[in-house]
Amino acid sequence: MTTATQKCHPRGSYVAIFFSIHYVLKAEQLLKAGNIPLDVVPVPREISGDCGMAITFDSTQLAAVQSILDAADIAIARIFCKEAEGIFREIPWKEQ
Repeated sequence: MTTATQKCHPRGSYVAIFFSIHYVLKAEQLLKAGNIPLDVVPVPREISGDCGMAITFDSTQLAAVQSILDAADIAIARIFCKEAEGIFREIPWKEQ
């Protein structure tokens, strides 16, 4: 299991980017089934110029999100903490 080594502020949120839209849709389905509140959004321009979709969720849900996605073998490509409008900080995601 991989874990984020730095946390978001408790009032913050995470933005998770996946390797393909297929994984975004599967993650959305699994997380909703697990009662995780989330939004599917376009990847913010501050993170990437590529077109694509991402999942945002509350910072208090990180452990539950990790558990659900790990059990389904769905990898998150990159994860960011949204610190303020337009300001994102990448969270080290993969174990070194």
